[in-house]
Amino acid sequence: MKITEQDLKNISLLSKIKIDEETSDSLVKDLESILTMVNKMDELDTSKINPLTHPIENTQTLREDIEKKDIEREKLQELSKEKDSGFYLTPKVIE
Repeated sequence: MKITEQDLKNISLLSKIKIDEETSDSLVKDLESILTMVNKMDELDTSKINPLTHPIENTQTLREDIEKKDIEREKLQELSKEKDSGFYLTPKVIE
């Protein structure tokens, strides 16, 4: 597939990447090479290949979701510089 200078300008505009004149020629050649490779994939017969949802077929084993009450709030509150009535005080970030 042929990539024109206008195509490259459009790509640059859409991706918000500045492309200088020195590298534009090499980028056009690289993009054409990439598109040629992708077009070669269209020639392959993939009718007998099942689509993948994930390349690895392992299932994720999760631990049982059990509520624990082992947090010692008082000890954690001692680590805080500023606290009030059991709440942590933080600097104001939104005015």
